[in-house]
Amino acid sequence: MSSMNVPGLGVLVEKARQISGGFERARVTPLFGDGSDRRFFRIFCGYSSLIGLISPRARKDSTDENDSYLLIGNHLFSKHLPVPRILYADAGEGRFLLEDAGDMHLQTYVGSRRSRLESIYTHVTAMLGALHRKAPQGFEPEFCFDSPLYDPSFVYERELEYFRKYFVNGFLGLEIDPDELRPDFEALAEAAGEVKSSLVFHRDFQSRNIMVRRAGLWLLDFQGMRFGPPAYDLASLLIDPYVRVPEWLQDKLVSKYWSSTGKFLGVSRGRFIRKFTAVKLARNLQILGAFSFLGVVKGKRQFLSYIPFAFEQLDRHFRKNRAMRLGRIEKLVSAIRRQGLNPRR
Repeated sequence: MSSMNVPGLGVLVEKARQISGGFERARVTPLFGDGSDRRFFRIFCGYSSLIGLISPRARKDSTDENDSYLLIGNHLFSKHLPVPRILYADAGEGRFLLEDAGDMHLQTYVGSRRSRLESIYTHVTAMLGALHRKAPQGFEPEFCFDSPLYDPSFVYERELEYFRKYFVNGFLGLEIDPDELRPDFEALAEAAGEVKSSLVFHRDFQSRNIMVRRAGLWLLDFQGMRFGPPAYDLASLLIDPYVRVPEWLQDKLVSKYWSSTGKFLGVSRGRFIRKFTAVKLARNLQILGAFSFLGVVKGKRQFLSYIPFAFEQLDRHFRKNRAMRLGRIEKLVSAIRRQGLNPRR
């Protein structure tokens, strides 16, 4: 099927022509997506380009991911945060035209600049601090399509059980019953989740959702933003398997983030570190579940290559952080380490 036969794309091309000044012709190039089922296109009109997004609606009678994308995108742009401006939107039909943030993911940018990793990630951490300071102002629960709060039940089902189902049982082929890990999962969910919060976080703040263009940083995929612990975004950035930030730099960036942003968080440094440790572990488990789901269930095999490093970080976490007393998870991780990462398929 050619690009122009994609339902809804013709509407976006016509809108792009109007926005760009009425050019008679437009050129369309499909863009490669990551884990999402959404489809992206670069639409060239003259010397300018826009990004077309086709996102079929999943929910007809309630807030959908498309609604969240529009509401949160407009909200962040209004706060002068570095997100692409939404130039046209039909959330009901899943059609969007966006400002073009370029092709350079942070992952790619740092690939040939490892010697500058600390400087680059200091800038990224500063952007994250700005997001956490500005985004809560006027952010509404109604913006969120699946859950407005990162609470313990969300952590349990969407991150910890995700890990058990898709990594432990799905990828490795083990047969771990839900009750085997339940006490540890409940304890970790309580430590990581929030029963209420006035702060918000992105929830997928990693190098393939950050673009570098014109020496500036742009943030993508913000539709999952919700109320909850900002420390989660910092953890997502630092344990991102795409970049592999060394541990010494992770520790340094945590200190830099706290120095610049801690006074806005309303908690002591000790409490922040405890929360950071808990959400870092929850995120690590979520990453393993996500890459397993995408690689095995969705057939996107490229994600499987990141599993060994994500598991290595998980194993290292338990070697360094025994105070959390999550013996069942730790025992499982040790057993997997001894037998090796041997997928069943």
